[in-house]
Parts: sequence; C-alpha cells; structure tokens
Amino acid sequence: MNATACNLPLRRARRGFAGGVALLAALLATPARAETADWRSAAPLLPLQGAIRQIGTPIPIGGAGWGPWRSICREQTLRPGRPPQRDCLAVAEVRPERGGTRLLLVQDRTGLRIAALRGTDGRISEFAAVQPDGSAPPPDEARDALLVAWRAQFATLSLSVRQITGREDFAMRVEGSTRGGSCRAEGVSTIAQRSVVVARCAVELAGRLRGGDSDARVAIFARVAIDVATGLVSAQGYATRIETFAANGRSNGVVVTPSRIVLE
Repeated sequence: MNATACNLPLRRARRGFAGGVALLAALLATPARAETADWRSAAPLLPLQGAIRQIGTPIPIGGAGWGPWRSICREQTLRPGRPPQRDCLAVAEVRPERGGTRLLLVQDRTGLRIAALRGTDGRISEFAAVQPDGSAPPPDEARDALLVAWRAQFATLSLSVRQITGREDFAMRVEGSTRGGSCRAEGVSTIAQRSVVVARCAVELAGRLRGGDSDARVAIFARVAIDVATGLVSAQGYATRIETFAANGRSNGVVVTPSRIVLE
C-alpha cells in the first residue's frame, strides 16, 4: 500500500494520524537516534481476540450511533524512551436521538465538558463546550484550543457509513492532509466480543517548519480496528517517523515515536 503524500506547513500536521503527533517541537528537540530495521514495528499492537480472518464479501460498516464505551483515551509518547502520557475523555452520558446519539464527554484533568452529537451516518454534527447546567461557557482561548484538538481527534475516529472489501483502498481523515490516509483492510477479528475490521493505514506529510528554516518529513503508519456496528475506530496503534533537514538539505536525524488511541 502506498502512502498518501502532500506538501503542507508542518505545523498543521502536528497531531498526525488520528491525533498522532503532539508537541512536535518537543519531538524535534529530542536527540536523533538510529532507526530500527523497520520503524513501523514501533506501532503498538491492537487488543485483538483471536486470529484475523480474511474478508470474503464486502462488509457494511456503521449505522449505530455509539457502542458500550465509557471513555476515549489516547496515549502519546512525546520523547523516545519516556513513558507515554495518557489523556482521556470520560463518556458521562449517552442519549439516543432520532438519527444519532448525543454524548456528554468530560475531561477530568481540565474539567472540560463537551456536548457531542454523532449521527448514525457517522457525521459529527455537534461538538461544543458546555457548562454543568448545559449553557454555553464564556469565551476562553485555552479551552477553545483544547476543544478544537479533541474535535479533530473525535472526527478521525468516526467513519461514514460504507462497505469495506479486502481488495480496495479506502481513505481515512487525517488532520493536515487534504487527501487523508490510505488504508487497506487485512481482515476481520474481534475486540471485547465486538466484530472489527482490521486495516493498515499510512500517510506522509512534508513541508517547511513554520517560523524556521528547517524542512521536515512526517510518515505515519497505523493499524486500526474499525467497529463494524458503529463505524468507529475502537483501537489504533501507530508509529510516527519525523525527519528534519538543515538548510543545505542534510538530514538532522530521525525520531520514531509510538502512540495509541482506544475506546474503552
């Protein structure tokens, strides 16, 4: 499978595949280390139950607004060799509505409360900060930036209703890329007794670092598990490869970091 390529200011690619690369500046400040034989092997394993079975006929994905999950968690390794940092949104309330599901998401660390509406077609039609009484909070720049980041994260986890085969590539949304990531299904397995389609995805981003003279290339490889009933990515493990270049075109070295996102 070929990765999708695009040329963008790299600052727009900071969260990478499904919210992948956080704090790019911190990563770039880390001393470069030698690459492993295959940097993609750094991607964390999926919590699959049993073997991956080949896809025979096309599999319809989506149609349900939500599943049994009570949290959305991401674990990001900001510096090689350091423990990953875990950040979660608790699913405090789930309320089915006609044509979708309304969710109340709460980030314990900051107290951020988010009202979200996900349609049965996979579209995110609402995603807004709310106060405990349900009203809109006053403007707050830091909170609004966090909300934008989580909305982008949530949107990348939500696939539209579709059919997936084992012979054709399909696209997944990637922030910072107009074309998204290119994915191909490996087969079908289960996570927590729920049927999932397992796929491999890749994307490449390249451009000039904003505010500096360095060029950089970011390649992201992911294995994802797509919940068949909802079309939500219930688990993904990905590796991000970042290489920067000096003004003369010489490589400054490579940093490879693993991260994962999971619905629990």
